[in-house]
Amino acid sequence: MIAIDTEKLISWFLEHKRVLPGRDITDPYPIWISEIMAQQTRMETIKPYYERFLKELPTIESLATVEETKLLKLWEGLGYYSRVRNLQAAAKVIMEKYQGTFPKTYADTIHLKGIGEYTAGAILSRAYGLPYASVDGNVLRVLTRFEASPIDISRNSTKKYYKEELEKLNPSHFGLLNEALMEIGAMICRPKIAKCNSCPLRERCKAYEQNNIGLYPVKSKKVKITIHEYTCFFLVDQNKKIYFEYKEENILRGLYAPYFVEDSISEVDVYSYLDKKHIETDYVIALQEQKHVFTHQIWYMKGYLVYLKDNKQDIEKFYTQEEIKNKISISTCFRKFFKEIENYLNDEENSSHHV
Repeated sequence: MIAIDTEKLISWFLEHKRVLPGRDITDPYPIWISEIMAQQTRMETIKPYYERFLKELPTIESLATVEETKLLKLWEGLGYYSRVRNLQAAAKVIMEKYQGTFPKTYADTIHLKGIGEYTAGAILSRAYGLPYASVDGNVLRVLTRFEASPIDISRNSTKKYYKEELEKLNPSHFGLLNEALMEIGAMICRPKIAKCNSCPLRERCKAYEQNNIGLYPVKSKKVKITIHEYTCFFLVDQNKKIYFEYKEENILRGLYAPYFVEDSISEVDVYSYLDKKHIETDYVIALQEQKHVFTHQIWYMKGYLVYLKDNKQDIEKFYTQEEIKNKISISTCFRKFFKEIENYLNDEENSSHHV
């Protein structure tokens, strides 16, 4: 067990904490919003966005029902728009499954779209005082220095280890412990210049005792990950065959792919986009968004099932469901849409679902 004096740490936090969005409240909704906004964005930067967002969308219900165009406008400037789409998708689940109340169990929370272990721990501990740790890079830096541990923080097993170790502790309030550790990592135990003289953990910190703070944390060389947003159009002809074309370059070389573009095209704009591309459509069905992780890339994908008015476009490139399953090779990233597509193609009443 980590030999941290949790009450000393919490007392330090209560005395020295910064004023930040989502702090000093127990309502899980604004805590959730602040945590998602803080992903990929500095906490100090999100304040005006956070205030504007909650002013316009003060409840989970309002988030679940807002038009996408307004939702994206409220997020404008924060980037990584898949985050706010995930927020709305999760809000809809909360309205439908939990009667508009944010879940109070880890199992339910972790299954909400866009919420991982860190975010689940942060929300549940701060809103409900539940004993779940939220471990990010800041916390890992603090703990590996505290223990002078050479463990590689880039490994998922390291995060899992420290999460389990922290959850063995019994602080007066787990949310305050999580915030205190994050605050130390952000303000005191900095990556290059640590302010050890101001740190409440100094007396038991092994790296400080050994005068080798700079050796920790240990982190293997990180491969740069690029994030992409794509829109995939699954073009369907009059015979319910789907368009796929053979790719000869880049990450999809040797595979078949639907018509797709590196852009995030909303349901509001999908018809005008297709019209500009001279794709004559009967109607369009919006599919569930998908995420796929390649070795060095992450793809966030919107999908549309596009029913064409005629069969004039590249007839030889349209394939039956059977051919798609057994004949042509398609990347897993596109196959993630298939179950939903098959349901629509086999549903004679699917016209009621169109955009």
